[in-house]
Amino acid sequence: MKKRGSVTVFIALIFVCIAALICALLESARTSSARLYLQTAGDSAIDSLFSRYHRAMWDNYRIFAFESENDENIGDLMCEYMKPYVKNCGMYRIQNPVVSLNKKISLNDNGGMYLEQEIIDYMKLGTFESVFDGSPDKLWKDIEDANSMEKITSDYGLSSREAIDVEKALKRLSENIDAQEKIKLKMREALDNKNLGELKRLSDNLKKKLKKVPELVKKYEKKADKMSAKLREIEAKNSSNLDKLSESNKAYIEGEIEKFKDYVDKDSERRLEVEALSSQSESMVGELDNLESDIDSLQSTLDEASEDDEGDYSSEISDGWIRVSDDVYSLGEMKLSCKYGIADEDKEDKLKQLKEMISDGVFSLVIPSNRTVSNKSINTLSLPSNATTGGYTGRNLAERLLIDEYMGKYFADFTDDINTPLSYELEYILNGAGSDRANLESTVLKLLAIREGLNYMHIIRDQDKVQLATQLAAAISGALCLPQITFIVKFLIIAVWALVESAIDIKGLLSGGKVPIIKSSEDWHTDLDSIFDILSSKDLGNSDDFKRGISYEGYLKMFLYIEDPVKRNFRMMDIMQLDIGVNQKDFLIKDMVYGVDANISCGAKRLFSEISLFSKEFSGLSSGYSMEVRVEKIY
Repeated sequence: MKKRGSVTVFIALIFVCIAALICALLESARTSSARLYLQTAGDSAIDSLFSRYHRAMWDNYRIFAFESENDENIGDLMCEYMKPYVKNCGMYRIQNPVVSLNKKISLNDNGGMYLEQEIIDYMKLGTFESVFDGSPDKLWKDIEDANSMEKITSDYGLSSREAIDVEKALKRLSENIDAQEKIKLKMREALDNKNLGELKRLSDNLKKKLKKVPELVKKYEKKADKMSAKLREIEAKNSSNLDKLSESNKAYIEGEIEKFKDYVDKDSERRLEVEALSSQSESMVGELDNLESDIDSLQSTLDEASEDDEGDYSSEISDGWIRVSDDVYSLGEMKLSCKYGIADEDKEDKLKQLKEMISDGVFSLVIPSNRTVSNKSINTLSLPSNATTGGYTGRNLAERLLIDEYMGKYFADFTDDINTPLSYELEYILNGAGSDRANLESTVLKLLAIREGLNYMHIIRDQDKVQLATQLAAAISGALCLPQITFIVKFLIIAVWALVESAIDIKGLLSGGKVPIIKSSEDWHTDLDSIFDILSSKDLGNSDDFKRGISYEGYLKMFLYIEDPVKRNFRMMDIMQLDIGVNQKDFLIKDMVYGVDANISCGAKRLFSEISLFSKEFSGLSSGYSMEVRVEKIY
């Protein structure tokens, strides 16, 4: 019997094809699973990498970031974390993974916005009480109004001193004229007593007084020119500040400025009379020369008469006395008929001294007696703020408030009195100087400017205080002065009063007290009579009664709210690097990694296409291939 195998061969061929198809499908599924396995291994590796967050950054500042000096270190660590996956890959047969970074994000990238994001994410988890009762932007409009007011009033306060100097120059001139009249009276007495020697001496004294008049006139002119130039300079300088004021404050200041202008106009009228005194003094000196010539002639006649007993000199002597008498009584009379002067120069000088003492030496006055200012300083060259980066994008109101509150919570200020590389950390973030003292001084000056403007606004809105200032101004200027000078002196009084109150406010804040942004009468600490005592005592008094309002930290947070965000962020990083660097000498913020984007590639061997029974059917495929996946993560 003849046997046929065609069916068997056909079935065998079908089996081979089906087996090849199944192996191809299995290899494809295995390859896809291997890629997923690699993705899982990569995700696990990057998670493990991010679990290496810097403990001190978290413990001290609640910031997540891991430390890495270079990109190779990141790749090596991720490869290390992938080893268990490679070792136990089984049928996926992955091998030799390689990590290449696409992007590494550090905390100091993009103007520190990633540091901000860490802060915001953390602060959202808790609750906080903002220093701002309402809208911080609205509050800052009020404070900027006060700041503009301080700049204007400070400048015009200086100008009021210029005007007072003009009045003093006129008073010196008036005193000279009064002295002339006294000498003339004595000359007439000497004439009545026929005392030629005394008459000549008095004439010489009068001539000296007259010769000083042109010099006094020039001094007055110099002071008046200086005042006019100063007013023009201040007006140009403060035009923008004037536009920033609220309508009520702007109306008040414009009214005060008009009084300054009115004073300048009145002074221009006085100037014509004053300038005429120079030529009059020259004329009167000529008259005194004639008088002295007649005195010398009469004295010669008298000497001759005493030597010549036989001669008759009575007629010549009589004529000589008549000429001398006519000379004395015909001397010109110098007058200053315009209104001028300051009645109480002593109190006015005290006002000026008080302003100078506080403006120039406020720092030493406001430091509490139980505290010593830190003398710590740092080298800023190696700090993050010397390598700021761009790309910053702004934050909304809520996020800005979160960052503001974070700074108050995790950075110290003067009232905390801590022992760190810089003791006044918030002050450093605000000012960026290299020493505690410099940062505190700058902060005090910022506080003084704000409080001075706010206190000035309080005074001009309180009619009782305005009345007190007006009464003191009237007493200082006197009844004989120009009415405009009383208003100018009042301007100076209010400026000095606001300045003294501001210095006392700052001392209260530095002592741990509170001061409200907008004061009421109950919050006021000074009166006009007592402020002059500070000159002798050099002491602003105790600072116990400061229990309502905003603390020193609160004022710092208000300043930081409007600080340039990039400067603020990098100064925060400066402090973090300094503080952590105490225990970790090589710590650098630039090594703090916030996010990683990387590609992981590896080799893999085929499995089902390498089965010996079917290897010939897949002979066109290589035994190995490569895979690549992408992993990324941020904190």
